[in-house]
Amino acid sequence: MTRRILPPVIAVAAALLVLAAPAGAEVTEKTFRYGPITVDGYEVKQSDFSLDVPKPDVDGFITSMDVDVTDADGTPVPISRLMLHHIVFSTLGRKDNTCDKYTLLDSKTKVPAVAERFNAAGEERMRLRLPPGYGYPVKASDRWLMTWMLMNHRKQSDAAYISYRVTYDTSPSLIAAKPIWMDVRNCRADPVYSVPGGGRPGSTHSVTSTWTPPENGRIIAGGGHVHGGGKSLVVSQPGCNNRTIAASRPTWGLRSHPFYSVRPILHEPGPINMTGFTSRQGFPVTAGRPVKLTSNYDAQLPHTRVMGIYQMFFVPDASVTNACAPFPTDVRTYRSSQRGRSLAPRFTVPLTGLNRNGQAVAIARPPGATVNLASGSTIDVASHFFSRPNVRVRSGSTLRWRFGSQSLHNVTLASGPRGFASNHLNGGRTYAARFSVPGTYKLFCALHPVSMTETVTVPMPARRRRPA
Repeated sequence: MTRRILPPVIAVAAALLVLAAPAGAEVTEKTFRYGPITVDGYEVKQSDFSLDVPKPDVDGFITSMDVDVTDADGTPVPISRLMLHHIVFSTLGRKDNTCDKYTLLDSKTKVPAVAERFNAAGEERMRLRLPPGYGYPVKASDRWLMTWMLMNHRKQSDAAYISYRVTYDTSPSLIAAKPIWMDVRNCRADPVYSVPGGGRPGSTHSVTSTWTPPENGRIIAGGGHVHGGGKSLVVSQPGCNNRTIAASRPTWGLRSHPFYSVRPILHEPGPINMTGFTSRQGFPVTAGRPVKLTSNYDAQLPHTRVMGIYQMFFVPDASVTNACAPFPTDVRTYRSSQRGRSLAPRFTVPLTGLNRNGQAVAIARPPGATVNLASGSTIDVASHFFSRPNVRVRSGSTLRWRFGSQSLHNVTLASGPRGFASNHLNGGRTYAARFSVPGTYKLFCALHPVSMTETVTVPMPARRRRPA
């Protein structure tokens, strides 16, 4: 009988399952809170970074972590009040493993990437999970940083806490795992892109990026984040016949899920779950052999300001010499226990305005007459309004938006024939879009979706008369 010899890093992890923890070692689960955070009525509030985030004040390892929005007493806040769109936790003072610099929310300011991203969640509430024997190393002296976005679905101002439950282990014997942040729009505080739509039914719009391991090792855990219209995130090895390491797939809520009934609708609803995995043995990778991330979305319909993010944990292991070696046999996949749908539902985001009582309601268009504009015209964007709320242009025309205020704004398609969205802009910067497909484009500022709306109408071109 052939006896299989485990690589050193795996052998140590296996031994941890049978050896008692060292004296004084302790596994602790504790909930921390950041806040209160006040969000104005119908506001979409974002933070580039929040400092002095409460955290475990120990030297040890994080083995799991999840996050929610709660009241002061720990009661979860329903999304009919506040929705946590996304959140990222980083350790300040550690260089990020896939970025040298970050671009902040203003889409121009760059800062050194001296904060290591180690955990994230979106509407799907992805949970950090590491297999037994591994952990993300932390120290009592660490400082954590958070990047987050909250949406208020009510007229009145509201306040809540970002609460996160952390399991940490003070045993010095755990193996340190490095967080690897893969993102098809990496190194940005707002890492979004838009799917234009217009593809045939069932077609897929794909965007890719790669990470090149700096050393040999194993990928031991991972999970993904997509927005409305997402199909999957696929991590593969191009140099090994493009074999798939992992695929994170969404589960979408049933029609009765609150994601589809909450009002006002401020964006296309995301999934309620994304699959993730853990493996003590790990997937082999080697230095210099790229790992590819492919973000797949429905290509038939427009989907704006979407993300394609996959976070992995990597353990260096010099015993790995072949990136194309057989895959591990102990992969455990995590998926939602909630009932849901495997395919993204078709969903139309309406424009939202305020009625006489200041209540948010769906509107067909913002107030104001429709004006004809020539191709190349400029629309001024000031604090909380577009200078031309309703315009008409010929097919093939280009419009330009000039963002003159100091506060950040953007122009984003809510619904229409083709999807597009600008970066967050200010200070006189501009953005241009070409309208080559007839129809009505309903637009808004994704940061101020209730107060800043606009329509662009593109009539069908008149048919030329045939000569007699």
